[in-house]
Amino acid sequence: MKVANERRRQPRYRLGEGAIAVSANNPGHIQNISMGGLSFVYMHSEEEVGDGDSVDILDGQNDFFMEGIPCRTVSEKLLINESSFSMIRMVQRSLEFGAMTKAQRVQLEAYIVQHSMAYA
Repeated sequence: MKVANERRRQPRYRLGEGAIAVSANNPGHIQNISMGGLSFVYMHSEEEVGDGDSVDILDGQNDFFMEGIPCRTVSEKLLINESSFSMIRMVQRSLEFGAMTKAQRVQLEAYIVQHSMAYA
């Protein structure tokens, strides 16, 4: 698992329960998002595909879909499961967005403004 220092340049926001990120074929719930990146939690698989160089954002509750946002992984950590009986391992991955097109920036900013719930 990679770990890197991150200095957030933009405020992070929480989204509703329906916000999903998919990176390297790993879908997971978005924990927080900003114009500079996002953090999401997904179920760990022994057959990891890799870091992925792009991320898709889906939000069925708000009829939103954005694909192919360039990104890089800045941190990834295995989350501690409080139940010793669970075989499911969860991972939190933090992504930094790369150079987006103007249309992608406008679409992402409108989504954050309209659908964020609070600062993270």
